[in-house]
Amino acid sequence: MALPSLWGSEEYFIPLRLMLLSRRIEREMARDLQAFNLTVADWRVLATTCSNGSSSAAEIRATFEADRAEVSRAVARLLTAGLIDREPDSSHRQKMRIIPTPAGRAIFDQVRPVRSDYFEWVLQDLSPEERQTFEKAIRSVAVRVDERRSTRNGNAS
Repeated sequence: MALPSLWGSEEYFIPLRLMLLSRRIEREMARDLQAFNLTVADWRVLATTCSNGSSSAAEIRATFEADRAEVSRAVARLLTAGLIDREPDSSHRQKMRIIPTPAGRAIFDQVRPVRSDYFEWVLQDLSPEERQTFEKAIRSVAVRVDERRSTRNGNAS
């Protein structure tokens, strides 16, 4: 699939290009995950719990800015598949923590290198210096977006 014809024009401004790029990456991710019987939402839940330890559904939703139903469906699928489990949160009686099972950790360990290889392939044309610049640019934009969100939400520091 070729890039849209207006990709480099002023009419195709940066937010739209970022959104399109994100969608393309997510579609590729979904294709890779099909081999493991996972959806993108499943992977996000599993990756969060395997990387960060036990997590609540609310923490996972906040991390990925996902809606409640999407995370809930992913949790239900992963519970049914035996890839995660729930345990009570010791600090909050009504809250449950999501933890990976050994089978979930095994799938995570299989999928992670596939994801890493894909991103290595995507970035192969960038020199180490360009990768650092790219990472710094993305981080700077993300910080600025969060700064504006905080200001709009009355959380200015």
